[in-house]
Amino acid sequence: MPEISRRSLAAGVGLLAGAAAVPAAAQQLLAVAGAPKFRAQPLTFNPDKIKWLSAPSIAEHHAIYGESVSRLNALTEQLAQIDVAKAEPAEIGALKREQQAVYNSSLLHELYFECIGDAPTNPSGVFAQAISRDFVSHDRWKAEFAAMGKSATDGKGMVILAYTPRDKRLINHLAADHATGPVGCVPLIVMDMYEHAYKADFAGDPGKYVDNFVQMVRWVTPERLYREAIRV
Repeated sequence: MPEISRRSLAAGVGLLAGAAAVPAAAQQLLAVAGAPKFRAQPLTFNPDKIKWLSAPSIAEHHAIYGESVSRLNALTEQLAQIDVAKAEPAEIGALKREQQAVYNSSLLHELYFECIGDAPTNPSGVFAQAISRDFVSHDRWKAEFAAMGKSATDGKGMVILAYTPRDKRLINHLAADHATGPVGCVPLIVMDMYEHAYKADFAGDPGKYVDNFVQMVRWVTPERLYREAIRV
């Protein structure tokens, strides 16, 4: 999504930790350079080859993701121009809360699209071993992940399979909305449970959508992200 890579985003945690060591004058010079720009990523698959989702619904969903990225840029620029010494705390707080929500939305949507597959496959290699280690079996992981998605009956939320570097294990999370989610985790698989993800193709039936998603996960995406995460 951004001009900065995912690896750079992860490294940003360390950069933020060291921000206090940067002199105030230098921080002001950095701020003058302008806010970073984020870019919506193109689809990495041909929508016409996805048989369980229609190409028009994928295009519409991808456009919604693009709107989140545009809003993220607008908020980031607005925050960069605020005189934080004079601004009302409530104003900054409201902008930062919205920025967090659209930032999460942008990253989660990006990963969601990367997980959409066109044929049933299974995990392999060290990632398959990790799933068996932490969920007993692939089938048990799939059943839990699907149940979490089907529990999101209010037309919103994200189901996330994530790796926790602290505990060195995989865990499923259900984020109620874009402003909430697991802390200290690396998302590997994301299933969008907002109504716009399934309404057009499944007549508003999230259960059928969930069953198709878990059957058609493009496993090369979480396998790659898992290998990167365990090397950090």
